[in-house]
Amino acid sequence: MKKAKKLKILRRSCGTYNYCEFDLAYCANACYYYVLDFNERLCLCAGEDDFILNGFEINRLKDMEHVELLDNVTVAINRQNGLLDGLETPAVDITSWKTAFESLAKTELFIIIENEYCGFFRIGKIKRVKKKSVVFKSFDGNGVWQPKIKIPFSDITTVRFCDRYSTYWKAYLDKERKGK
Repeated sequence: MKKAKKLKILRRSCGTYNYCEFDLAYCANACYYYVLDFNERLCLCAGEDDFILNGFEINRLKDMEHVELLDNVTVAINRQNGLLDGLETPAVDITSWKTAFESLAKTELFIIIENEYCGFFRIGKIKRVKKKSVVFKSFDGNGVWQPKIKIPFSDITTVRFCDRYSTYWKAYLDKERKGK
């Protein structure tokens, strides 16, 4: 799908109660999002899965093979259940990965950084934002903090935050830290 057509569909979806289906190059299944903001390179969305919002996600437009605006029965159910009522767009500047990470670094959130093409997955906290990379402190599947790593922006396909996974981990690790 051509970039101009993607942008046109994103423009029609942004800020509405209709959502988009994204066919992402690295994912075998379609993904569903409410588009909150976008530009020529990045798209900030609220993820929807089985009538539940699951946090926010920043995706690269170049990974979107196909984008479709939906207004179907799922949208009607989400409207009826008030899924987006009270949802506030997070204050994340998606001009570039650099500005997005600078915005997220001001929060206390755990975030997830991924490159789905190679199975790269890190969850943790931003330590420093550089010109072309982010210095990140992550933890493993047992909650053990790992040494800081530098992640080049060019290696990132997706950033997630305020999702169930990172939120539960943060609550658990905060409780563990207070208990020690």
